[in-house]
Amino acid sequence: MYRWLILVLGIAMMNHVSSEDHAGMLLDYRNSFLSYEQKGLDTCPFTYFRETCTDFAHAVTIETFDENNTPKICLGTFISEQFILTTASCIPSDHPKNIRLNAKIAENVTVSSIYLHPDYKLSQRNGSDENNLALLKLNADLRLTKNVAASCLWASETVEMYTKVQEMDYDHTIKKVNQNTTICSGLNKNECLKSALQFWCQRKSSTGILQIRELGKYKMHPMIASMGCDKSGQIVPISHHLPWIREVTQSTRIEYNLTDVGLGEKCFNNEGVKGVCLPVDECPQVMINFKDLQKNNSISNCGFDGSIALTCCSTKDMLKGAQTETIFREAVHEIEHCETLYDEFRRTPDEHELHSQVAIVTLNNSTICGATLIATRFLLTSAECVEKIDSTNNVLIGIAHDSDETINKIEIQSIFPHPKFNPKTRHYNVAVIKLKHPVSVDSSTVPACLWTRKEKVPTSLDAVSYDDADDVLSKTVFSPLYYSDCLRLYNPHLIASEMCVSPKLADCEPDNEKSSCQKPGSGLYTNVFVGTAMKPVTYVVGIHSKGYQCDKRGPSIHTRVSEYYEWIKSVVYLSSQSNE
Repeated sequence: MYRWLILVLGIAMMNHVSSEDHAGMLLDYRNSFLSYEQKGLDTCPFTYFRETCTDFAHAVTIETFDENNTPKICLGTFISEQFILTTASCIPSDHPKNIRLNAKIAENVTVSSIYLHPDYKLSQRNGSDENNLALLKLNADLRLTKNVAASCLWASETVEMYTKVQEMDYDHTIKKVNQNTTICSGLNKNECLKSALQFWCQRKSSTGILQIRELGKYKMHPMIASMGCDKSGQIVPISHHLPWIREVTQSTRIEYNLTDVGLGEKCFNNEGVKGVCLPVDECPQVMINFKDLQKNNSISNCGFDGSIALTCCSTKDMLKGAQTETIFREAVHEIEHCETLYDEFRRTPDEHELHSQVAIVTLNNSTICGATLIATRFLLTSAECVEKIDSTNNVLIGIAHDSDETINKIEIQSIFPHPKFNPKTRHYNVAVIKLKHPVSVDSSTVPACLWTRKEKVPTSLDAVSYDDADDVLSKTVFSPLYYSDCLRLYNPHLIASEMCVSPKLADCEPDNEKSSCQKPGSGLYTNVFVGTAMKPVTYVVGIHSKGYQCDKRGPSIHTRVSEYYEWIKSVVYLSSQSNE
């Protein structure tokens, strides 16, 4: 039940809204959203609890090297899949390369960023240890197992109510992590605990961590109570530092960027403008500057794909020339101002389930896979789908209506699978199909808009698939799972550009259980009510990639459209200006 922490946003006020804002203005009181990533600090006992093989699954020894390459070993604790909490005095410099982690984690998981407490140096000058804290951000999410776990942070000011506290420390003599447990009971319990805490401050080493273990319903899950003491020898509760820890761990998760950069990845150019990594010769305006020796030093580097140089190509860089400018701007408007288009064909809230955006790819009257109309000449589907098709296949759009006159049957001109698609893992499972001719937009054929909100997922999602046997579209209502929950419970290989969804329960009868299996490329949709007229705009949020025991009510895995928005735009904008 704790999986569903629904964030219902406040009523969006309509006053003082500019024309630029109107297109994306969501009437959030009619729509509820789920944070894609669970905020682990405040839901920690429920998110991270697991049976472990050792008392020190949450502990990590941190080996650092100073300017003379002298090693030093300190102690830290995992507090989430991506952060380690340790002492600032443990970190001799701000260079992550000088840090080595010793824990049962993958060798390629390293420290990417260091965050020292902003008041650490001030308290250090005053002879206090109370702000001696640092957060280490990892370059990739950990896979939490029985040998690697995350501790929780104790949010209370006091520990006197509990009978057991533990001092965790690194023993340099035996070169191991150990712990010393203090148990107090009886009438003098509080005095005993107070004395034990003061004694800890008196003998505390630079690596010591104070934790609580006996917490009943939390089943002995480690809760960090303190990392240091003040000048008077009293412990400083970790709760005093929670605002800073929240700020660091949450602000760095807004974009959910993938850890590896390369061809087809989103990026930021030298001016801070978002784009996509493309070969230099495929980014028209960058190529022009590249040939101009006076301008090529301003080119944003994206690394290499093998021997091919990549650049961060923004939307304005994709214009091929004056002769294609009109077509280019029409394509940009169609994608980036989708909510304002086709208003006369948008249905009322009671009529929005006509699935006018759904397309199917066929061969010899059989459905190969599903797709979604995202512009009058472009479909969004999975890379797995386009592996099975070529220009001999046809696309059917407008199939939800009873009349055959509403069905558009169009040939395929080009297919564009994501360049990093991996058929084995099905990561980067997204593709764009270009049609030979644009469709005619009417009430039976309306493009869906692309979902761009990385940090939010609608709490109710419709998966629509075509049933060949019954010749009808079928809809299943899904609920999203938190990324961390799906990673932990179902799919340890899930990456940040994927999401898990499970069918919503209509009732408790097992006979009514629905499968989450779908055809490759089928869309995952939501309807958001936009504007004063409350027109429901259909957004494509996900693309079906694979299932996890989907026939037994296991979740299905979908590619997140928001993570590939920049790449999808690049395909549409560049191919719109060519006859390919």
